[in-house]
Amino acid sequence: MAAIHEGPEFGVGDFVLLEKVDMESFMENLKLRFQKGKIYTYIGEVVVSVNPYRTMNIYDKDTIDMYKGREIYERPPHIFAIADAAYKAMKRRGKDTCIVISG
Repeated sequence: MAAIHEGPEFGVGDFVLLEKVDMESFMENLKLRFQKGKIYTYIGEVVVSVNPYRTMNIYDKDTIDMYKGREIYERPPHIFAIADAAYKAMKRRGKDTCIVISG
């Protein structure tokens, strides 16, 4: 399966890479990504999710397989990337880990 990349038409996939860091730029980027069907955006190793209020086919086995065993930035932002990174860190450190989900 070919690597999936996001172009500039989808906004910035990681808010850390915004040219201008202010609330207006943050919200514009989030709005653009949402309009393009991209409900996940990173802030470093944190993921921001916007509720799409509709069913999306982004949680199937094929999507899981795209993120499994990959580094967090090899694919577009997704909750599966965060989950896989946490799992790898837990295995590597041999310690429990915690994921905070807030909304």
